[in-house]
Amino acid sequence: MSNTNEDLISSLYPPPPPYVKFFTNENLAKLAQWEQQRKSEPSENTVEVPPGELRFLVPPAPPSGSHYRGYGNIWSFEDKLPSLKSTNWRQLYPAENDESITSETKIKELHKLMDSLLLNFLELIGIMSIDPTNYESKVKDISLILININHLLNTYRPHQTRESLIMLLRKQIDLKRQEIDTIEKVSEEVKTKIKKLTEFEINSKEEHFKRNNKNDEQIRKLKSEIIEKLLSDI
Repeated sequence: MSNTNEDLISSLYPPPPPYVKFFTNENLAKLAQWEQQRKSEPSENTVEVPPGELRFLVPPAPPSGSHYRGYGNIWSFEDKLPSLKSTNWRQLYPAENDESITSETKIKELHKLMDSLLLNFLELIGIMSIDPTNYESKVKDISLILININHLLNTYRPHQTRESLIMLLRKQIDLKRQEIDTIEKVSEEVKTKIKKLTEFEINSKEEHFKRNNKNDEQIRKLKSEIIEKLLSDI
């Protein structure tokens, strides 16, 4: 049992590709030298792929066309929501392009589709109570309505992403403002304490100097020395 679990865990992640051993500092230096030599040579004599094992260090060219196949599905190179017509589904709302539909129009069409969904569901219940064998066409209609609703909701994805980013930035701004307020509050507290300490020290020293008949210049000098000493101790 333990061997089986170990085999299962070890097979979760595939090993690195065999050409990973060619990514060495020596080969990288050779590749840089080959690229410099390629730039210095005339264009008609240049070779697109480096020789030997250096060819594994050059990434492959992007595939041609507008679509590619992966994980059993066909994907588009352009990061764009495909339309219902391009995916061979009938579009139930009147619009040539999803990007041209306003938000108000989307809301109205969603309300219409929800009404149609409720109506088709009631009709499906009636069919099931009379002749359950005729359910297939009504289920297809309900499926088509749900696909249109899902597609309209997916058109709000960019708006949702933008609003989520705005909320995140506002949260960061609020946190920074709280930090600034805390720093200013602590700074004011420190200033108040320093002021109290300086006033106490200066008053006590002034009384001492007045008793010893010291002049104003010496008192001012004493004040500056006390303030500098307090600031240096912080």
